[in-house]
Amino acid sequence: MDYELSPRERAWREEVRGFISAHVDDALADETRARGNEGRGPLALAFLEALKARGWWGLAWPQEYGGLGKSAIEQWIFIDEIESAGAPMLPLTVTSVAPTIMRIGNEDQKQDWLPRIQDGEIEFALGYSEAEAGTDLASLRTQAVLDGDEWVVSGAKMWNTMAHHATHNWLAVRTEPDARKHKGISMMIVPMDAPGVSVQPIWVWPGLRTNAVFFDDVRVPRSYLIGERGMGFYYAAMALNFERLSIGSIGMARCHFRALVDEVRTRVVDGRPLREVPWVRERLARLQVEIDAAGMLGLQTAWAQDQGGVPAAESSMAKIQVSELSQRIADEGCEILGLNGQLHADDERALAGGRMQWLYRLSPMLAFGGGTNEVQRDIIGFMGLGLPRK
Repeated sequence: MDYELSPRERAWREEVRGFISAHVDDALADETRARGNEGRGPLALAFLEALKARGWWGLAWPQEYGGLGKSAIEQWIFIDEIESAGAPMLPLTVTSVAPTIMRIGNEDQKQDWLPRIQDGEIEFALGYSEAEAGTDLASLRTQAVLDGDEWVVSGAKMWNTMAHHATHNWLAVRTEPDARKHKGISMMIVPMDAPGVSVQPIWVWPGLRTNAVFFDDVRVPRSYLIGERGMGFYYAAMALNFERLSIGSIGMARCHFRALVDEVRTRVVDGRPLREVPWVRERLARLQVEIDAAGMLGLQTAWAQDQGGVPAAESSMAKIQVSELSQRIADEGCEILGLNGQLHADDERALAGGRMQWLYRLSPMLAFGGGTNEVQRDIIGFMGLGLPRK
């Protein structure tokens, strides 16, 4: 592949930057950081509406489904720029679930769900993880039993982020109890307002909310099973690969690294400018090299998708690099800035806007969101390197 952007891609980057300069300010970036990228504060909602009005909601969707038909590389540029600016990312409904429905849904399902996703009427929570299964999706227990023309869903999901905002759940359920573990799962859409659905909050270390969701004999139409029955494990893997294209973006890490560098440029400690301290300069330079390398991995993943593939190993590599690099930026940032770098943004003594302590608390979640990094290394081993699974 060619790592140099084409003239069209460079022009697209400049167009996105122009939009950002007109619509993103410090207040939006602060709100996004306080509520999380998937939160929905008033400023974030206004920003997302502006994206929608511009036609950028489904910018990488095919034109036949109401999108702009942008390439995966153009989508990667877009995500990279908005996250680098500290703005909210596109919802996974648009970037993960919708592309999966385009590939596996029948024509009626595409005509039913995609326009409503495009209009913002539908927003999904992603129902994969369970308390007893962890990241081992094949061991999930939530089941769906066919009763006439309806599925009856029973079970529970953990870490179901956005479930308290979502209109629907993109749910992995066991429909074939006698089949092998990987073959007995299907993907199903469950409305969050259906009788029998209940949501409980789970507050995690960065101060963000995720959820436990319970399904008590919830009935959904038979047509809400998407794709082929029993193929849900592979469909979920496909959706997660699309999801990692977003999680693997280096934009957010670059945003926080830039704040750290800005602080180092001006801060004086014990009478000596931080920018003149050799070990500080060496560590910042090393982080910058790693950020550039991570950006190349993200670009490679988008390029592979543009070639018509589902880049499983590539997206796993990008996701590992970005999530672990975020941890290193937080670790190095807290050490470089000292105790004041570990203060919350609300404290007037905080350095770099309190970003380092926030990233320090957030980055462990990045390592298991979208599939743990241990699982990603397994994927790289058997899908990227052709090694045996065991």
